[in-house]
Amino acid sequence: MTKEVSALVNSPVIWGIALVTMSVVIFLAVNYLIKTIKVSKELGITGEQVRIAVKTSCLASIGPSLVIMFGMISLLIVVGAPVALMRLSVVGNVSFELMCAELAAEAFETPLSMETMTPEIFQTTVFVMAVGCIGYMLIPVFFINSFDKILEKMSGKEKSVKRATMISTAAILGCYGYVQAPYLVARNASTVAMITGGIVMLLLLKVQKKTGKKWLLEWGMLISMVVGMLAGAVV
Repeated sequence: MTKEVSALVNSPVIWGIALVTMSVVIFLAVNYLIKTIKVSKELGITGEQVRIAVKTSCLASIGPSLVIMFGMISLLIVVGAPVALMRLSVVGNVSFELMCAELAAEAFETPLSMETMTPEIFQTTVFVMAVGCIGYMLIPVFFINSFDKILEKMSGKEKSVKRATMISTAAILGCYGYVQAPYLVARNASTVAMITGGIVMLLLLKVQKKTGKKWLLEWGMLISMVVGMLAGAVV
């Protein structure tokens, strides 16, 4: 990487944009958490259930975060620390970001590497990254209240808690199904990891119901993810 490119990718302006972007995401996360707690009371969800959900989510994020941390090294070499930190701390993933960098390099008819990186390729890379994920940022900001109103209408005039819970559960299962379907039909190490993790999670849930141990609810997803990843690595 030339001095010109290095000065650009590590400039104070780029660092400032990265910090502002991450601040916006943190604000949105806190805002959604507040809204979730408020809605949970309306749905009859207890404070203890909310605390378990929050703690479980934090623990479940450890596995993916480790993968992102190791993957960040390859992205950091190409686009520098601030852009890599911003992209992988917000809504991107390593595969998508590297694909954007490769597309930008191909547009300038050059292979992607530290030696061939130019200011033009860097600028194009960041632009493609931003445009490709802009929907993830805008849709929640502008449509979250509309989704809430739609859920209320689907719940009926009596605002049935049971119906609202069923709709929310169906939406979550649909999201998981959409994400996991490609791995299921791939029939490779990813398939083994997904199936193994699912089986382990089901077994842990059964053990938890019999023993009543709350820590299994909190650590179950992390344990199943780690076992699934290990199974995929072995295959």
